[in-house]
Amino acid sequence: MNIPGRRRITVVLIDKPQSRELLSLGATIASLLEAEIEGVFIEDDALFRLTGLPFLRELRWGSRNEARLDPARLTQEWRAIAKQTREVLEESAKNAGLSWSFRVWRGEYDSDLGQLATDSEMLLMGRLGSLSPRRFSTRVRPATAAPKPLKLGVIVDSGMAEQRLLETITELAQKPEIEIVLFLTPDEEGALTETLDDYLLQQDPKQLITLVHITDKEPLKLAKQLKASACDLLMISEQSSLLQGPTIKQILQHLPYPTVIVR
Repeated sequence: MNIPGRRRITVVLIDKPQSRELLSLGATIASLLEAEIEGVFIEDDALFRLTGLPFLRELRWGSRNEARLDPARLTQEWRAIAKQTREVLEESAKNAGLSWSFRVWRGEYDSDLGQLATDSEMLLMGRLGSLSPRRFSTRVRPATAAPKPLKLGVIVDSGMAEQRLLETITELAQKPEIEIVLFLTPDEEGALTETLDDYLLQQDPKQLITLVHITDKEPLKLAKQLKASACDLLMISEQSSLLQGPTIKQILQHLPYPTVIVR
């Protein structure tokens, strides 16, 4: 249960390989926003139901043997991964001095995501595949090192008008640890140009925020343009039109780096 008045960031976890990088990134963002961090490991109910199909087989990489999917073994493996993930969350949170919590949730990743964390300010999700090659860390760096700012890309469309997203961008723009890139989608240019100009004039007098014009919203072409900007994390409003068509899972398959949804 979230404490009233406290901010919370939920990190959505679906497998072991991405957990350390994603949780470390979540801890970094939570530290900057003075929020608590929650890790939620998802046991994909859709995958669990597939184990009941008699014709479905899995190939075990170690032995190269083919075997039928076993629901009991799948659950056991999920629980083992969840335990390891919880330990990673505890380590990341303690390194950053954050309050934290962890839970296991059974549901369908696409359709039930809105029910997963109703009281969180943000949902942080890894790309369904490999993460950005950059590794994030909340550990204290040597004084001789020059920390590279976290490059945050923000989709600017109808969701930009949402007060929560504007407040979050404004807050993060003041942090020297953050470099912001705003992506303006083609069908929003006319409607949001004035709002965006006013925002940049007030919040970015030194012109540190970069503005990139997206030329095509088709998922593959959009992902290519986002990848070219070499961001570390993409921020998008829950109200964005990009999340109203394909499922969130399909969106994440096309994006080149982790995504945080502002609610």
